[in-house]
Amino acid sequence: MEDKRLIEIDFPLKEVSEESVREKNIRHGHISTLHVWWARRPLAASRATTYAALIPAPKDREELRKKLKFIAELSRWENSLNKSIIEKARRDILEFFGGRPPRVLDCFAGGGSIPLEALRLGCETYALEYNPVAVLILKAVLEYPQKYRNLKVKVNRSGISQKTLTGEAACEEVPRLVYDVKKWGEWVLEEAKKEIGRFYPPDPDGSIPIGYIWARTIQCQNPSCRAEIPLMRQFWLAKKKNKKVALKLIVDRKNKKVKFRIVRGKEVDFDPSQGTVRRATVRCPVCGAGIDDKTVRKLFQKGKSSQRMIVVILHKPGRKGKIYRLATERDLEVFKQAEKYLHKKVEKLKEKWDFEPIPDESLPPKETLGFRVQRYGILKWGDLFNSRQKLSLITFTDKIKEAYYKILDESYSEEYARAVVSYLGLILSKLEDWNSVLSVWRADQERNEHVFNRQALPMVWDYGERNPFEGSLITPRNIIKIINDCSKASSDFATITQASATSLPYPDDYFDAVITDPPYYDNIPYSDLSDFFYVWLKRAIGDLHPELFATPLTPKSKEIVADPSKFGGWKKAKQFFEEMLTQAFKEIYRVLKPNGIAVIVFAHKSTEAWETIILSLIHI
Repeated sequence: MEDKRLIEIDFPLKEVSEESVREKNIRHGHISTLHVWWARRPLAASRATTYAALIPAPKDREELRKKLKFIAELSRWENSLNKSIIEKARRDILEFFGGRPPRVLDCFAGGGSIPLEALRLGCETYALEYNPVAVLILKAVLEYPQKYRNLKVKVNRSGISQKTLTGEAACEEVPRLVYDVKKWGEWVLEEAKKEIGRFYPPDPDGSIPIGYIWARTIQCQNPSCRAEIPLMRQFWLAKKKNKKVALKLIVDRKNKKVKFRIVRGKEVDFDPSQGTVRRATVRCPVCGAGIDDKTVRKLFQKGKSSQRMIVVILHKPGRKGKIYRLATERDLEVFKQAEKYLHKKVEKLKEKWDFEPIPDESLPPKETLGFRVQRYGILKWGDLFNSRQKLSLITFTDKIKEAYYKILDESYSEEYARAVVSYLGLILSKLEDWNSVLSVWRADQERNEHVFNRQALPMVWDYGERNPFEGSLITPRNIIKIINDCSKASSDFATITQASATSLPYPDDYFDAVITDPPYYDNIPYSDLSDFFYVWLKRAIGDLHPELFATPLTPKSKEIVADPSKFGGWKKAKQFFEEMLTQAFKEIYRVLKPNGIAVIVFAHKSTEAWETIILSLIHI
């Protein structure tokens, strides 16, 4: 077998890059919508790269031209389940490897893009990850859909199982896993709504609250003022071409109070983009006094801050668009009732579970990469949610745990029930991501932004709270297409392992290819960020995956990241990253067959990061 591969000769970089960019706008059915993972590789690039690495270099320019054109077609999202194109790619790979599927490893598997595409191309696929949250995502993408793809259930047009039908026969078969994730996801949603739906009451006119906008508050430090200052980065509620809605400050200087009025259209005669806080520096709208960032942080650290519900966002059945009104005493009273119920629920669940329902694990040190919230007295993971958000999360957690035993009662195996409930855990993660005190309101889209719009946890002054029972936030519809599509990608499932890339649990000369995307130097603190999800997943499904959730937080000692806060400076952080990555590359070299190929995907803006990764390769 010749060693030279197509990827070593040429690659349709422009076409594949364009497809990768276009893929970012594809949401329905894309694995990126299953669960947050940082720095995911586009499926288009992963598929094209894997194919180009597993076929021989063309013999002449004409063959090269045809192959490059085919790779461009192969990379298109529309062709990910195109049987004729995928089968041709598989045949090309099998032909090169003498009729056997090549053994391929991704030892930094992350969100699963590269191993999914290796599976799709017919490879014997291995995915390794150090982070337990990523391992769970990998199981949901690369194992469960494929393992249970042949389990079917007949349903009628309304989605009712044939087991419950009388008379007319069911009309189609659907994957049992898809059916059960939908069924039990909806069961969890309805059971939670029965218990806590009353804390999101409709208005007297039938309008339904879909969210609430809150502002943190501090007291003006001017002794002659002492007004409560709502900290808001801006005052837009809706900022679209045909819809302008904003909050207007109404300052009562006599009584030292700040009130609001909602204005629309031409009433917006001021600049709503100018708020009361900018980069932690505050301006009092009553007296005009400024408060510097150090003082603001001290006030938060000493517990001298509060929060204020400002706006309720509603929709009225039968009417298009969102409605905005100011929060009332009734809204505040309902929130206080939710707080009281939260205390009762916590005590009940402590007795039921024998552990703390609300995550009391500590956030990482305040200088950790991407973390800023600790500077403002937010020190525990549970502090990232207000009382009603906490209530919704522990209630959903409770129902998810109950669902597992109900599935077992229907005579399913523990392994299958674990798979179904694992997806329910991922739905819980979506609720956390889109409904915390770090979820900013996007006026240009009239919706909350999710926490991890960036790979960081910065301080947020005003935030949006969502009604979890409205919209498609946590319905299983978001993930059943992903399960369906992943099951069609391959009839085989990947071998998934939790381990460090610095010590691969495979024999020498084992893989035909290692195609991987190593950590991005100082860009992303994967383990620290993923603890946001880990602490809740551990409570919801940790007992179903004891091997993944054995530690209080995600393991970090062998994580390859250049974080100066953990090493006392950049020099030692860089040295650690280079040494660990060198060891990982040595392991890749060890497990590769003599005629195998390693493809290292790396994207970073700094020359220092590139220098470090190149030195790691040189030192193998």
